[in-house]
Amino acid sequence: MMKIVWAMTKNDLAIWRRSPLALAAALLPAFGMGLLIAMLTGSVGQQPVALVVEGHGRFAQRLTEILKGDTDAYLLTEMKSGAAEKAIAEQRAAAVIVVPENFDQAVPSDCAVVDLYINNVNIDVADDLRRSVARSVAEFDAPQLGLLGEEEGPSAGELLPNPFRVAIAEHDLRQTTVTFLQYQVVPILILIIISISLFGTAFLTVRDFENKTMKFLLLSPAGRLPLVAGRLLSGTLLTAAVIVPLFALGFLDHHLSICKPESTAAPVIKFLASGPCGFSFGFPREIAALGLLLLTLTITMSALGILVGLIFRCERMLVMVTLNLASYLFFLGGGFSTVAFLPWPLRDIAAFLPTSYAVEGIRQILFYNEASGLAHDLGCLVGSAVVAVGLAAFCMNRSLRYAA
Repeated sequence: MMKIVWAMTKNDLAIWRRSPLALAAALLPAFGMGLLIAMLTGSVGQQPVALVVEGHGRFAQRLTEILKGDTDAYLLTEMKSGAAEKAIAEQRAAAVIVVPENFDQAVPSDCAVVDLYINNVNIDVADDLRRSVARSVAEFDAPQLGLLGEEEGPSAGELLPNPFRVAIAEHDLRQTTVTFLQYQVVPILILIIISISLFGTAFLTVRDFENKTMKFLLLSPAGRLPLVAGRLLSGTLLTAAVIVPLFALGFLDHHLSICKPESTAAPVIKFLASGPCGFSFGFPREIAALGLLLLTLTITMSALGILVGLIFRCERMLVMVTLNLASYLFFLGGGFSTVAFLPWPLRDIAAFLPTSYAVEGIRQILFYNEASGLAHDLGCLVGSAVVAVGLAAFCMNRSLRYAA
């Protein structure tokens, strides 16, 4: 049986080796989405702002340093008053911040004002700038409320000296803060897995129908299960050949890094980490968990690709179907937003999608101190893989009879 499975796998991989354009077509949407995420990372929260400093006292200089230091919020350019007015009029600047000439004299009397001239045509951009300026101004009196306070502020509930009547005792859930790009790298890698495994097995299945090789498969003594297993293995190996180097590259350039969990509630991961009878496999349990998540997702998507190929049996229709299906699985699985933040009908739909559990599980491994929900995510992915493979085997058996 294993010889038959491997023969089927080698044949599928040979077809892929002779079809580089088809592989490129499967990867293009995922890499395009990754490029979009990278562009959004460079633009979200960073608006061009003109800074006009009319005051020259030490208080004015201190506030100027705070504004210039908040590079995560502004693309700040210091200008003269006339140049700033021209920039906002020509929409080259989203806002103008003015530190007035009498700022130092007004601070001791508690009546200092910073003027904010904002182009409020876009409410989202305008609100981002309002919050950023308010944070910078608050940092003048209360450093813990500024950018450094957000990134390295009190995480144990200490109440630091605060000039306001109400203080904030912050309790951080995580030890570190990741960038928008790091947070979105995970679903992009998941989209690559979906695209390759889904399109890969669907393409090979459709090709069997169009080339009339389904009849030969039916008449061969191989049996149904080895044929399905061989196709799933080829899809898994093809996906691994692409995704493993990408994950390795992500760890090398620090866009991906594993946050060591203090504890985990996944007994299967403890078993994989220690091995039976105390035998050690020699790799951290986080790597084992990550590999198991990726493997089960790949098998699920490969089996789904077989189902898509059995249903449509046409290459021209296949591209459109797989592209749309991969997009829906990506977005509803937490591609651009955490599933919990989606509207309630979409949250209910996401609960039935394996991609949502894969994205959440990988983010727990990479970003969170504890992986308390990892066992649930793994269980759902394993269940999805079993169901998908069972459906693929059943439908292929019926399709082979129909092809005869």
